[in-house]
Amino acid sequence: MNGGANMNQSDLEKILAIAEEGSMAKAAQKLFITQPALSKCLTKVEESLGETLFVRRPNGLRLTYAGECLVKKAYQIMKLYDDVEIEFCELNHMRKGILKLGSAERIGALVLPHLLKRFNDLYPNIKIDIIEENSMLLEEKLLIGALDIAILCLPLKNANVNYKIFYEEPLYVALPKDHPLNSEGYVQNSEEMPYFPLEKLKGAEFILTKSFKKTRMAADRILKYLDKDYNIILESQNIETVIRLVASGLGISLIPNIYSKVYHTGDKIRYYQIDASYSPVWQWAVIYNESIDSLTRPSRELFNILCQDGCRLPNYIA
Repeated sequence: MNGGANMNQSDLEKILAIAEEGSMAKAAQKLFITQPALSKCLTKVEESLGETLFVRRPNGLRLTYAGECLVKKAYQIMKLYDDVEIEFCELNHMRKGILKLGSAERIGALVLPHLLKRFNDLYPNIKIDIIEENSMLLEEKLLIGALDIAILCLPLKNANVNYKIFYEEPLYVALPKDHPLNSEGYVQNSEEMPYFPLEKLKGAEFILTKSFKKTRMAADRILKYLDKDYNIILESQNIETVIRLVASGLGISLIPNIYSKVYHTGDKIRYYQIDASYSPVWQWAVIYNESIDSLTRPSRELFNILCQDGCRLPNYIA
């Protein structure tokens, strides 16, 4: 490490961008610099450390072992820089500061507009850096200090992550409008929306999201009551695709209420409630490290707004 001391905050930001994007071109675009300038920085850092940080693969740049070690340290170092800013943010009564907010992509589109508008009205000088990733990556980034807080769907993968649920809603049985099982729906306690007896889904053909998706995990918690007596005929990474496939008459699914409203299908799908004894719920949570008191003040203020106001969804899906 001949010149390791010459590495600065800007260099670390560039290395992290390359690692996150997996591409020199995308990282340069993210940083608003030229690709040659970014390549020159990478070469300088690699020469100063005496190690290769990335190798080129068909699907992009991948970290070497040395690169992984540097990236982990870089996140910790960048957090120290942020902590200095945050400490002065505390002293200047939120007149300046930064908040690194993680968000699962679909949740962000629904929750962030109202949430961040309210936060910005109260604290207009706090810069918010939004990182949109899948829930698993958000947990990992939170644990290494790359995020202050994040909003995502439950369940969590890592038991070391703390969370507070801020939104909960039901999962529905979704049947194509002409499916013969529609005759099994029933009304309970004069409720407007009918129920569906779960046992009648034994032997049915399902269309679900992929096994690593949170919508699938929620569905699997319900399907376990069928004792594996069902068939999964199609899988998709996209919940909208699942809904459209059900609407076309190809099969049955279990859909969170919010997505039944977001992705309109007219009268092509009939939705049914599931008895509460099966705990058919879909939950969103805000995750954080350690304790609420350990959060930076901007993070704590956003956390409080989210938990006090609840989940304000766009008017078009109310």
